[in-house]
Amino acid sequence: MKFNLAKWGNSAAIRIPKTVLEELNIDSNNFENISFSIEIKGEKLILEKKQKKTKFEILAEQAKGEKLNPKIDIDWGDPVGKEVW
Repeated sequence: MKFNLAKWGNSAAIRIPKTVLEELNIDSNNFENISFSIEIKGEKLILEKKQKKTKFEILAEQAKGEKLNPKIDIDWGDPVGKEVW
């Protein structure tokens, strides 16, 4: 495929066709949580899709259904100084 570079304000832009977005599993109606990293190798410009995830989504993936932070009693030892328990 061939794409043209176009002026967009003080920047430049390349339009990405819907078919390419579909191949990347990107919803063309919702670009809210999608970003790209850019790498330059010689004369090549490489874009890599980075899906932004919320902290909750990342923790939920790591948990795999298990509690990551179970409530347990911790023995902090005997009081020191003027602490009152």
